[in-house]
Amino acid sequence: MATFLRAEVLAARLEAMACAEPEVGNLWRSELALAEAVASASFEGIRISKGDLLPRVALNGSQDADPTSAELALSLIRVLKAPGDSLARPVQTVRRFERAAGTGMGPGVDPNEEPHGHRLDDAEIEVLFAELSPGDMPILSAARAAAGYAVLSERANPIVERLIFMAVDSSLRGRAARGTHPEDVLRGLSGRVDAHWVSPPALALSQRRFLPWSPGSETGLMDLGTSLARVFEAEVGHFALSRDWLRGGQEAAKGRGGRSRMADAVQAFGTAPVLSSALLAETIGVSIRTALTLLDEMTDLGLLKEITGRRTARIWAVPSLGGRLAARPFRRTRLQCRAVLPPAEMHETARSRSRDQRGASMQAMERAFTDLETALGQANALLISTRRWR
Repeated sequence: MATFLRAEVLAARLEAMACAEPEVGNLWRSELALAEAVASASFEGIRISKGDLLPRVALNGSQDADPTSAELALSLIRVLKAPGDSLARPVQTVRRFERAAGTGMGPGVDPNEEPHGHRLDDAEIEVLFAELSPGDMPILSAARAAAGYAVLSERANPIVERLIFMAVDSSLRGRAARGTHPEDVLRGLSGRVDAHWVSPPALALSQRRFLPWSPGSETGLMDLGTSLARVFEAEVGHFALSRDWLRGGQEAAKGRGGRSRMADAVQAFGTAPVLSSALLAETIGVSIRTALTLLDEMTDLGLLKEITGRRTARIWAVPSLGGRLAARPFRRTRLQCRAVLPPAEMHETARSRSRDQRGASMQAMERAFTDLETALGQANALLISTRRWR
């Protein structure tokens, strides 16, 4: 109870901060989407780092990373930045996640091999989301939905489980503001975030030490709650860095002549933190030459970082995000490789499960979540009565 109450309180603090300062919240979530997508792909034994994504987008020099792995991470970033409303349209949301997660396959996987596990039909997906409502505890409800998908699909695609977790977390904290999402020419690295999530499960479970993603087990659930609480504390600091960037840009724009477009450029990068000169010119309605002048000025002021390292077709980013994109390639330890690559026997076991066994697993999982929710409700009632007595 203490673990999840602490996690929910810290998450609510971040949610309130992002709601009070939407521009800062957009910058913060843009960086978090990048980090979570790479962490989620790495959980499945796919070697990819944040630094591998820019060459794929910018076609900049050699590409050491597997292109399919990079495409998977970019696909995950796009759906994380605009997950849709899982409460109003659960089937469409989950199908979109399944397509996104299916764009990449791990090394050594035969694309012609029949996938293991059970593909959920529309009715089964609707049941997973049927009892969710905006008043529910976001983290616990998100874990329940992810665990339900895991049981019914026989752990066919843990990446989809984590996307469901974040989509439910987003929907329970606030509905998506727009129905359509314009295509980002930088493949997800730019563009506004249309989501309200604050809980990145893969990033949390891989921060200090590697912990398995298992939202349907007692140990996995407690590891998730503890790890999320820890990562929330760190993200408060990252949120402050995004706030400092925005304020620094606004201060730099003050006192300039009436014809200066510095303020517009700062606002453009606050909305889409990775831009080329052509995209900036189109966004704020200036010529390419004016856009390049603004980009050079902002780079000299430390507000931007040129991340392609070339003289033509350059791309700029806010420094914090630019630093992530320029990070050194991630190297997985032997322990992590053994931990995330499931043995063949696990797949055979998953293939052999019957629908009746899945139903029994779902019932056991539901009882565990119900017991936890009951205990949390009792704790909440006790806290309320204590405050009234005081």
